[in-house]
Amino acid sequence: MFRSWVLLLALVFLAACGKQKDEVSATPGGGSPEDAARESLILLRDGKFDAFWRHALPPADFATLRADWPRRNEAAEPLNPDDRAKFAAGLKRLTEPDAEKKLFADLRPTLVRFDREYKSQMPLVSGMGQSMALTAIDQATDLSVSQKHQLREAVNVVAPWTQTIDWGDQAKAKEAIAVLVDTARKANLSTPDALHTMNFEQSMATWSTAWLGFKRLLDVYGLSIDKTFDSISIDTLESNGGSAHVKITYTLLDKPIQTDATLVLLDGRWYDSDLLQRVRDEHAKLTPPAPATSAPASPASAAAPPERAAGMPVAGARGR
Repeated sequence: MFRSWVLLLALVFLAACGKQKDEVSATPGGGSPEDAARESLILLRDGKFDAFWRHALPPADFATLRADWPRRNEAAEPLNPDDRAKFAAGLKRLTEPDAEKKLFADLRPTLVRFDREYKSQMPLVSGMGQSMALTAIDQATDLSVSQKHQLREAVNVVAPWTQTIDWGDQAKAKEAIAVLVDTARKANLSTPDALHTMNFEQSMATWSTAWLGFKRLLDVYGLSIDKTFDSISIDTLESNGGSAHVKITYTLLDKPIQTDATLVLLDGRWYDSDLLQRVRDEHAKLTPPAPATSAPASPASAAAPPERAAGMPVAGARGR
């Protein structure tokens, strides 16, 4: 699966978007660095992923992403019969008639047992989960220093919150099950292979269904992603010709978090430099190398391009 897409969604969960206009166009880029960043986040908040990519990428890069999607969306490894059977059984349980009642009946003994035996151990469980998450962030090779810092802060906010939730609450469990069932039905999946054979538009619709369901699920337990989105402020710290450095401040569970981003100006529009570079890098991985020519390469052409540090503007940025 497209790693940068997964990373993007992870960052969106921890990011936010402005209180300004709720409706935006799907025109690529934006008139200013702040507008470009804000409109991207509004589209993500609302699960309008097709429009997000059209807005967040220059037209040529969006066309490339859409054309590449079938290969990006392919499963890394074929599913074995056991995994296929588990997927089918799980999907059946979530979408069959009276799924909500049946799933709650199965879950209720676990909730009772949790309250009786494990509720007092939540601080320990939460601490272990926090430690594992922080280790995974530290070991991630596709995150910049700024992204790692932001994710660490978010984990350190969310972990204590998990200790305040009554996970054995049966009324909330019923609500959560209803959300899961409704989301599964709306996703309209039939087999695990369907996830990897969708075209771009189908994938975006499925991602939207999953994202909106995920937000509703967290709402049940008091974590409002929309509230986090609505808390953002975006300020340009530095603008120099074809690039701009912006600071993004938002609150997660009433705790302030800051991050930053570099945007580049291409053909009069502003784009997130890291996201654009990731899309181009993924395309390069999917593109077979050009056949070798018989003529020897000149020293200049044979030299490898310098590695781009996180946040450095992509090549080709220019001011207008």
